[in-house]
Amino acid sequence: MKKRRLKKKVIVLIVLVSILLLMLIGLGLYMFVFKDKEVTNNKKVVIENKIAGYGYTLEKDQTKHYKELYKKLEEVLNKDEIDYDEYAKLVARMAVADFYNLDNKMSKNDIGAVEFIVSDYIDNFVLESSETVYKYIEINPNGKRVQELPIVTNTEIDDLKQEKYSYKDLKDDNAYVAKVKVTYEKDLGYPKSVEVRMLH
Repeated sequence: MKKRRLKKKVIVLIVLVSILLLMLIGLGLYMFVFKDKEVTNNKKVVIENKIAGYGYTLEKDQTKHYKELYKKLEEVLNKDEIDYDEYAKLVARMAVADFYNLDNKMSKNDIGAVEFIVSDYIDNFVLESSETVYKYIEINPNGKRVQELPIVTNTEIDDLKQEKYSYKDLKDDNAYVAKVKVTYEKDLGYPKSVEVRMLH
């Protein structure tokens, strides 16, 4: 009798352990298969260049157009006397080129142009961007995404002026305002003209 009860207990224990193992294996498989659905931004950033003293960086996956702008910016900032109008034009073009080029972004949380945003407002900028322009970007953890996304091929300055700017604790009597014309590889309905405000 005792042997039977012991046998039953062993069988019940084996069944429970088996169920527990199956649940753990199932959870592991679920996490492995579906973990990318919750990817935020695990993109491995490879920096090709950095402009000393300014903090501007050039990531390897940037477009040809962005890299050309970056090189021009580096030349402007390495001169003894900086042409601030040219500096503003290049920053405006680079910010727009990076922000609206969605094809090289990993997910909706891989927001472009963040390095051009005032540090106190980056979190808000990222949140707003991920819920608007970047909202429907499919994740691309393995580089095999088939979704068609905009590729910026060119940017031009339509207008550049200086004016007073004031927002909360940000104030600049000579802030730059640039109107940037955007050209895409294919028209997918994204903005072709963007206004950028830049503070000293």
